Amino acid sequence: MKTKFVIIAAIFSLILVSCKNDSKEEKTEEVTKQDVKENFSFEMDVVTPYKDDFTVFYTEDGTINFSGDKAVWHGAEPKAESQKIVFDLKEEIIPTNIRVDFGIVQDKGDVTLSSFKMSYYGKTFEAKGSDFLRYFIPNETLKADIDQAKGTIRFQKLPNKPYTPFFYPQQAILDEIKKITK
Repeated sequence: MKTKFVIIAAIFSLILVSCKNDSKEEKTEEVTKQDVKENFSFEMDVVTPYKDDFTVFYTEDGTINFSGDKAVWHGAEPKAESQKIVFDLKEEIIPTNIRVDFGIVQDKGDVTLSSFKMSYYGKTFEAKGSDFLRYFIPNETLKADIDQAKGTIRFQKLPNKPYTPFFYPQQAILDEIKKITK
C-alpha cells in the first residue's frame, strides 16, 4: 500500500513540475515576442539645445523621391544630455530608401549625434554617430565635426548659407536596410 502511495505521489509531482516548466517557457516566449518590434524603426541619440522637430522620410519604390506623405516626425526637447528619438514606421511599411532631417529651426545651435540604429522584427543595425557620413551623403550647408574618441558627430550651421539639415542615403545604408528587412 505504501509503495502504491509513493508511486502515485511521484507521478503527481512529475506532472506538476512539468506543467510549471511549460508555463515558464510560454511566458519567456511571450516576453521575447513583446520585446521585438513588428515594424521598421529608426532611432537616434542626439543632443540639441533647441526644441525642434526631426524627420525620417522614406520611399518604398527604390527612388529618392521623398515627400511629406511618407515621413515620420518626432519632437526633440532642448537638453544638455543625449535623448533618444524613435521613428516608428507603420507595420506594413518596408522602406527602400530613407532620408534623415535634423530639424527645421533656422537659428539653432549645434546638433550632436551619438548613435543611430535601425531595427525590423528583431534584426538590428547600429552605428556610432561618428560613422554617420559613411551611410549618408554629406550636406554642404552644414559643417560636420567628427569626434572619433567619443564616437559622435556634431552638425553646425554655416554662416551665409541656407539651413537645410537633411541627409540623403548612400549605398551602404541601403545595403543595411536590405539586410535587416529580409
